[in-house]
Amino acid sequence: MRAPLVVAGVIAALAVSSTASADLLKTYQDLSARRLRPAPLVPTVAPRSLAPLESTLSLSGSRRRSGYALRLVSTGPDAVIALEAGAFGTLKAALREETKRSSFKAKRTRIRGRAGYLLTRRLGPTQRELLWSEAGRVYQLGSGTPRTVSLKDLRATAAGLDRLERDYIGSGGDPDLGTGAVLVTTEHTVTGDVSWGANCVLPGGFPGPQHAGSARPSFVRRQGDRFGFDIAEERAGDDPWVGGVSGTIGPDAIVLSMQASGSFDGGTCDTGPLTFALDQRARP
Repeated sequence: MRAPLVVAGVIAALAVSSTASADLLKTYQDLSARRLRPAPLVPTVAPRSLAPLESTLSLSGSRRRSGYALRLVSTGPDAVIALEAGAFGTLKAALREETKRSSFKAKRTRIRGRAGYLLTRRLGPTQRELLWSEAGRVYQLGSGTPRTVSLKDLRATAAGLDRLERDYIGSGGDPDLGTGAVLVTTEHTVTGDVSWGANCVLPGGFPGPQHAGSARPSFVRRQGDRFGFDIAEERAGDDPWVGGVSGTIGPDAIVLSMQASGSFDGGTCDTGPLTFALDQRARP
């Protein structure tokens, strides 16, 4: 018998031990590298109990090689959301499995503008699952921690799912300064890591030590094929870097433009304007 998505073996076990170690960028890179068709839906928002996604989301085991699974697990009060896609060939087969074998009660509903089902099971903590089909793939989004993940939270998470596109990797500028970026795009957002180095000038015009910095934007909203963000708002660490990053997304590359500057130990550091292509991607 196949284990349902929201049962003690999956959700309840996670609720008992709610520690999670997540790397959002790597998770989406790994999923993108599988080249799944249709492109997978992935979370871009999470309820307060499971925010930020950078700390709670990771890949999980899928019941079919052609499918995938993700989970959000809190590091505080027990909270879990599990997403599985492609475990069943049809919505009818999934509904039959969950209601006849797993004792869920089904109610028709709308999910992401599509016909689907709200499944509920009240053996112990209430377990809820949203079940629907999209672009030929069956999706299940559920939770067994009703005190921290409400039905409203589940629906908001489902509404925030976005089509994963691909990752882009590249570098530019002086190779000795280590400037480069890894970005992952969904249909409406950009997430990644942009790193740079800069030559610095001390008072009197004397050369100073080089300094490095990085920014880690998460789910920056796209404007069509363009995006941009302020370095001070997305920088990693406390170093006082300022500047901006912008990009144009194409099917084979992102053209990234940036400039970062900061003051350290009385000196001034500046990358100068840089433009380079991110045209590589992670290997499967």
